[in-house]
Amino acid sequence: MRDSSREFRCPFCESPLAPPTELRSGLEVFEGGRCTTCGAVYVYDRTGRMLGEALSIALIFANDGDYDKAFSEGGEYEEAVIRYNQRLNIFSLGDGGRLDRSPKFFFLRLKG
Repeated sequence: MRDSSREFRCPFCESPLAPPTELRSGLEVFEGGRCTTCGAVYVYDRTGRMLGEALSIALIFANDGDYDKAFSEGGEYEEAVIRYNQRLNIFSLGDGGRLDRSPKFFFLRLKG
């Protein structure tokens, strides 16, 4: 993904993405989606402060709701964070640091 853009795109393959929808994976209900091109999953964090929780939810979602597989087998994955400036409707890579409170999309793509 370019450093900043008005288009919501996958940070791994640059494919356009649909806006997040309400989803259920395992016991978790969250806003997110999946890249239909490369299979990456994403979780929307409205507060910008819950990236640890977003990682856990993304792992569960990427492993089709299987908690044991998500947390015991681990597996290798890539992750990326995209900040969202709602006022300007701009997406940019990076978490913005610990004081940044902008909404974020946490992306995770399993390797292999």
